[in-house]
Amino acid sequence: MQLQDVLNRLDRWLEVNVPDDFGTLNPPATASEIDAITENRFSLVPEIRTWLEHHNGVSTHFRHSGPGGFIPGGHYPVDAERMMLGQRDMEQDVAWSQEDDNADFVVGRTAHVKWVPISSTHVGTQLIVDHREGPTHGAVLEIDQDLELWGVVRWKSLSEMFQETLESLETGRPVVTAIGREIRPETVRESDGTSNIVWT
Repeated sequence: MQLQDVLNRLDRWLEVNVPDDFGTLNPPATASEIDAITENRFSLVPEIRTWLEHHNGVSTHFRHSGPGGFIPGGHYPVDAERMMLGQRDMEQDVAWSQEDDNADFVVGRTAHVKWVPISSTHVGTQLIVDHREGPTHGAVLEIDQDLELWGVVRWKSLSEMFQETLESLETGRPVVTAIGREIRPETVRESDGTSNIVWT
């Protein structure tokens, strides 16, 4: 199934089943907002452009729980600006690590100049899309300092991530995490009256 078809089905499912999650989805990003992510540093994976042209992330701040964290693991898709800022932060981290002679502990583990963050959880776990040449080009990687996951491949592509998300939401089928634990989506009513997906 094409990514655009998956995103359309995901929209419909969220709108019907968890309208508060659906309500956090932003309108499409502009071409200039998307182009600013890399500013010709490297070519952006086309699937990121497809996603951002559909929704520019979610409006809920990713450091807070609540509606918007519908990606497995409670990930909140960030907008184009946060992708850009995250990529620049990684560039800076790489530069500092090289100056401090500890690049082995940073580059390709917690940061890379060709990594673009696409989501975060309220506890700081990140999903990033790898733009390095090689077998993981376009893959969705996970960074979780608590679990000591350093750029571990979570999905082979953004399409695979959204496809598995959709299938799990539609069927209740579990998603296997990077450490081999099964998680399932549940609809939870928050104290403020909103309902949203929580992965348990």
